[in-house]
Amino acid sequence: MTEVIKVGILGAAGRMGRIISEGLNADSDFKVEKLCDAIAGEVEGVGPIATSLDEFLASPVTHVVDFSLGPAVDENGAKVLAAGKHYVVGATGYAEETVEALREAAEEAKVSCLIVPNFSIGANLMMEFSRRAAKFYRTAEITERHHTGKADAPSGTALETARLISDAAKMKAGPVNEKIDGVRGGGYGGVRIHSQRLPGVLAEQAVVFGADGETLTIEHRSISRESFLPGVKLALKAMGGFTGLRIGLASVMEDLR
Repeated sequence: MTEVIKVGILGAAGRMGRIISEGLNADSDFKVEKLCDAIAGEVEGVGPIATSLDEFLASPVTHVVDFSLGPAVDENGAKVLAAGKHYVVGATGYAEETVEALREAAEEAKVSCLIVPNFSIGANLMMEFSRRAAKFYRTAEITERHHTGKADAPSGTALETARLISDAAKMKAGPVNEKIDGVRGGGYGGVRIHSQRLPGVLAEQAVVFGADGETLTIEHRSISRESFLPGVKLALKAMGGFTGLRIGLASVMEDLR
């Protein structure tokens, strides 16, 4: 019989935190032991939300899922790992140096840390397909669209996709002669990224590769936040299989096929 995974959720008062709390609580493979957020309250049917990180870390939780905000990951991530908890980071907007701090903390505590820019299975396949396609192209642009409540830009998914593409092959960004500043988007590793924030949208991304006489478009769309729950479950089940830091759901997807 598979051992039940004891989960704690940081950022439990937010939309994603609540959905994940309720979804894991309804699955017999998981037990939601503790909820925590800067805002006190309750997730109906799951339990009260604590506001003390110390109280949260003192609970029987073995696996932590963090859907808080980037600055909270900067401040609390290493503490979670130092407490011996496996740590899944779903928040975005943390500082670049935080990644290395999490790597060091995970290695020192001999636990696992998984940073996941996007929990959607389809979005991770889109990133993997883009990485493979990059070996055959030299020009790529990314357009990502999110709801107006998403504060940071570009999205973590877009940044990770650009990193995967630029690591796979040397990309050449198209010419820039902007009549309006920023109209050609931002650049990362030779890949142009365009961010849109619109009502009526949850999360979408299109990666377009161009070559002489053709284009290749790899596109993904999430239409509800429930699409992220299977990826969260997959990530949690993978955490006991490694120590240290990994980035991206794709880094554990093959382990659990």
